[in-house]
Amino acid sequence: MAYPQQIRNCFQGALLALGLALVFAAATVQAAAPAAKPAVAANARATATAQIMAGIQPAPGDPVIDRLVATEAFAQHKAAMQAQWKPVRERLNQIEKWRDQEIKLANVANRTLLYPFSGPDFLNAWALFPNHGKYLFLALENPGTLPNLEKMDAKQFDAMLRDVRNAFNEIFQRNYFITSYMGKQLTTPYIRGTVPIMTTMMALYGLKVAKIEDIDPFPELTKAYQEPKAKRPGKIMRGAKITFVDAGGTPHELSYFSLDATDKALVYYPDFLDWLGRNRPASALIKSASYLLHDNQFSKTRDMVLASADILVQDDTGIPYRYLKQANWNVKLFGKYHMPIKPMEWGFQADLQKAFREPEVGARGALPFPFGYHWKGTESGLILGKRP
Repeated sequence: MAYPQQIRNCFQGALLALGLALVFAAATVQAAAPAAKPAVAANARATATAQIMAGIQPAPGDPVIDRLVATEAFAQHKAAMQAQWKPVRERLNQIEKWRDQEIKLANVANRTLLYPFSGPDFLNAWALFPNHGKYLFLALENPGTLPNLEKMDAKQFDAMLRDVRNAFNEIFQRNYFITSYMGKQLTTPYIRGTVPIMTTMMALYGLKVAKIEDIDPFPELTKAYQEPKAKRPGKIMRGAKITFVDAGGTPHELSYFSLDATDKALVYYPDFLDWLGRNRPASALIKSASYLLHDNQFSKTRDMVLASADILVQDDTGIPYRYLKQANWNVKLFGKYHMPIKPMEWGFQADLQKAFREPEVGARGALPFPFGYHWKGTESGLILGKRP
């Protein structure tokens, strides 16, 4: 059927308007969607160094690396790390299985993980909260830097690899670091600070290092505290940022800060916790933390986590149960509750013990992985809190 010209013009105008509307709608959706982070290239030497410490054969082509991995010391280190890594990987599989069932987060690339009293524990951070855009670690140990392989002879290389294995003993066996041990393990001639350990863990996960750099959110304070007659904190803040990439080349950032986080010491860095807490939306992880958040020496750090995070995974050494309930957090308990280990019996929580015995709140079967100081067998307990 033929239509009059006037009707055809109306149809054409309507189609043109519809087309323009669709184009505008598509552009609006595209603009509203978060822009994907561009792929970042790995740093070959830094990645190879981390892989060597992890007992992983790096890509050939770097003469320094090729010379070192051809040694008997590396062959022995590779065999030892692979043997130790196998049960650890099985443990991480259990953590990831639990995570997938209990922690469901959207748009994790735009989230930050807050991990106070972390030490260099990237293993649990990535297992429980993978693919976050940022990771903010806070601990006493100095960040340090990667070992320099350039001038190492075979004997020095062997000593470095032994230091690596020694540093991983506790985290591999117990799933936590012992602070007093780290004082020696992270101050050897070849392994200095947390950066070597964290990058080794990244290599074990198949992640690659893109960049390592010093960071200082408050350079004016650092400069002032370095003046000869300045009143300064007992420990001046030091920071390192590791940019690392996943298999698809997507970048992630781990910023590690070494400082005294007691309320008393934080008067020297009055804006630090506020700066830290502005990184939202945030997840939080606290484990094997010596019950530091149970009294008022670290009340500011405790308040920052409660104010900034919307999900929290911790053991009984983290934020006391009563604070979560006072803030009306939704809490689920997993595994078992035990009296704190000696000499930290003062961290006992009668209300948490009672909650673990209430079927509507806790005791959801044995926790299938070690988490906290009661690490043997299936004796661990875990607290999952979510902001209402």
